[in-house]
Amino acid sequence: MNKYTVTAVGLVLALGLVSGCGSSGGSDSAPRSKDGNSAGPDGTTPKGPAYSGPAIPGLAARPAWSLPPADAIDLGGTLLFVKDAQGTYASGHGYTWEPVDGSVGTLHFTDDPEPATLEFRDVKTGQVRKTLKVKTDRVAATTWHDGVPAVAVFAGATTESDGLSGEKTTTEVTVYGGDGTQLGKATIEGDEFDLHEGYIIEQAGDESLMLTPVDGGAARKVTCTGQLARCTFDPRNNEIDGGQAHAPLITGKYAFHVENASTYEDEPEQLVMTDLATGKKAWSTADVTPPAGVELDEDGKRTSGALRVLDVRDGRVLTAWGAGALAPDTWVTATYDITSGKQVGGSSKYSYEDSPTDTVNTEGSSVFTPDHTLAAAHTEQGTAVWQPADGKEVWTQKEGEKAMNPLRFSPNGILYGTTKDGFSPSVFLAVDGRTKKVLAKSLPEENIPLFSQQSGYGYISTQKGFFVFPAQG
Repeated sequence: MNKYTVTAVGLVLALGLVSGCGSSGGSDSAPRSKDGNSAGPDGTTPKGPAYSGPAIPGLAARPAWSLPPADAIDLGGTLLFVKDAQGTYASGHGYTWEPVDGSVGTLHFTDDPEPATLEFRDVKTGQVRKTLKVKTDRVAATTWHDGVPAVAVFAGATTESDGLSGEKTTTEVTVYGGDGTQLGKATIEGDEFDLHEGYIIEQAGDESLMLTPVDGGAARKVTCTGQLARCTFDPRNNEIDGGQAHAPLITGKYAFHVENASTYEDEPEQLVMTDLATGKKAWSTADVTPPAGVELDEDGKRTSGALRVLDVRDGRVLTAWGAGALAPDTWVTATYDITSGKQVGGSSKYSYEDSPTDTVNTEGSSVFTPDHTLAAAHTEQGTAVWQPADGKEVWTQKEGEKAMNPLRFSPNGILYGTTKDGFSPSVFLAVDGRTKKVLAKSLPEENIPLFSQQSGYGYISTQKGFFVFPAQG
């Protein structure tokens, strides 16, 4: 289901991570507009290039503001831009991996730490709220505790061997919030680690991951069980991977690990959710009844070990279960109450499209509207839209239609996706997420927007400029 290609995490991070100068001594005060927000040099909305592209369903006809060609990290109410020492905006292209949702992962990277400027711009007006001068070799999107959007600024340093001792590499990482405030700072030996939810994530043996808070405090080890168990973390979708079982490694106040995470175990894999601070079990797939449509053997055990947690919110867990050993691409989704363990609402069952070129395991997953009222699955017949709250199907593609691969939803329910005939180029289109009505049947790929989740504004990065649009009225 995923179009992105990647290399191993260790190789990814060996490219060099980065370090920000703290806001003390490194911050430039931007002029203030009449409403008290930091503004551009003249205190007004920036006047960038004019938009001459096609109308984008879900967005207003004209952008609210624009900049020369650039890319940005969404920090909620602000967009983060990076300028190099020559004043050129970073484009965010060329890094070895990108997030599976198509958002910007790494915005800026160089071989060695170099001076750069971080610009925090108001997503609605484009006015500069704050700037920070840093020395960095990588600037990347991350999250702080409870999933709050943040930006990580890395800087790697190498101490050469004195002839006897080995060469030593350290990485300093500084995390900033959407207002430019420093949230945390840490120095790590080496460069083989990831950063997520305010934690440094490092492999600690084949079966464990070490989670160390960037802002201080005790580290927590997450360990998968089973004979010769193996678990890893994938930063492309921020999941723990235990073979056939996948879940968010950290979600809010919880962490997941995998039981029976081994091909040497006869028992099916199980996903266990624990309190992030204490390690106490809060919920487990082993303690609930699989939904109808999941095949069980004569002992009542699942015949498929394939299992996935899609989301945890509002006291509920959204799951996807492999339907059976002989139906590897068929999944059943169902929601469970954390406290009672009971299934809430019905379930949905689809056979998902599988591609041998996929490098991230996303089978059984869907794309969601920001409020999670709608989900779109990439099935063997194309797109199927369903409601996570009760599992009810809204619509599905029929035989004879051009199969659409869903990419993302807008906050107002527009679904963007692609169709493809044989070896011809992919066609990008937009449909109404509730009615299946086609709203645009051929959009340029660069005009498929990303969305600022808090404001509902959409933005695109093209060869002509960076454009930010209000939602369609």
